[in-house]
Amino acid sequence: MKTLMKIAWRNIWRNRLRSAVVIVSIILGIWAGVYVSAFSFGLNDQRKASMIENQISHVQMHHPSWTEDQNVNYLLKEVLQVENWLTEQGISKYAFRLKANGMAATAHYSGGVQIIGIQAENENRLTGLGERVDSGDYLNDQGRNPILIGAALAEKLEVKPGSRVILSFSDGQQDLVSAAFKVRGIYHDVSSQIEKMQVYVRDDDLQNLLSLAPKQYHEMAFLLDDNTQVEEQAILAQAAFPKEKLATWKTIAPELAYADEVMATSLYFIIGIIMLALSFGIINTMLMAVLERRKELGVLMSVGMSRPRVFSMVILETLYLALMSGPVGIIAGYLSIQTSAKSGLDLAMFSDGLSSYGIGAIIYPSLPNSFYFGTAAIVFTMTLLAALYPARRALKLNPVETMRTL
Repeated sequence: MKTLMKIAWRNIWRNRLRSAVVIVSIILGIWAGVYVSAFSFGLNDQRKASMIENQISHVQMHHPSWTEDQNVNYLLKEVLQVENWLTEQGISKYAFRLKANGMAATAHYSGGVQIIGIQAENENRLTGLGERVDSGDYLNDQGRNPILIGAALAEKLEVKPGSRVILSFSDGQQDLVSAAFKVRGIYHDVSSQIEKMQVYVRDDDLQNLLSLAPKQYHEMAFLLDDNTQVEEQAILAQAAFPKEKLATWKTIAPELAYADEVMATSLYFIIGIIMLALSFGIINTMLMAVLERRKELGVLMSVGMSRPRVFSMVILETLYLALMSGPVGIIAGYLSIQTSAKSGLDLAMFSDGLSSYGIGAIIYPSLPNSFYFGTAAIVFTMTLLAALYPARRALKLNPVETMRTL
């Protein structure tokens, strides 16, 4: 076997240029596939992280009927008890919210919005809303009816800090309520759709307009420091407050969880397609090597080399190509990912399109370690399959006829 391996190794380097071209092609193909996969994982991870941290949080609590019908009368029943429980659990990133669907209007534009009444300090600690205010100031206790508006909506309404906006919505008695709000600040979000739809006001201002008592809310959301504890903490919260309905981010935004599940499968498929294309180059190279050496192979079979050994030799030559190029391609991809993961890839020129999908302009490529091993398995398998046809062709050579050829 050692002799056969030595012969196979030397055969590869008979035509150095051809072998080098195949090896470099495989390296570049694997590197490109791995890096594109990391870029795709980075896109998905950023979108998921942005939605969880800035919008939906890890866990939300509502009235049991809220998800079916967002009626302003479907309020949380145990707000004070929930606050005490959160403190006992050591959860500091939480906020209570009021929500009402209505219209925002100025002299230039009117459109549907979701009006969210927030606890300014808690909301900033939970979602970092105050840090996303680009123009003007964040909500505080000063002034009458201040409001935060998204940059995309502000452009449509043609407002700036200090401008007035009329909000119209229905209260708990289904009576139409209209009130003037003064724009305190304009915020940005990773999603331009959210900027167009969500406006933020103080919780006590919205409580008064909805004819609700203080400490009455439609929603509570909290964020954990440890992502692995989300399901466990949601179960504990549901057991502590059976009258309320708890939901994790996977239930609230199932498309985010589904994207995680299908991402790896889709990217393995992409790697497979790349290797399939490279396999034709490998087949062509090995087939040429077999045909060029058909007289030599005929002599070897004539002096006693069995056909299985000839078959194994061709297979070994092909696998050597994969063993030289596969690890180099994977390592090159790993190093490229580690380098760009620190600084990120600036896609500012595509920021408008990315923001519509809730993705920021800076992408940080990332890849699970298991994906590298999966890629190595695909490379080995596809290379082995590519070796079968040239090796089978070698078996069909007739020793007598091949020795007569020039």
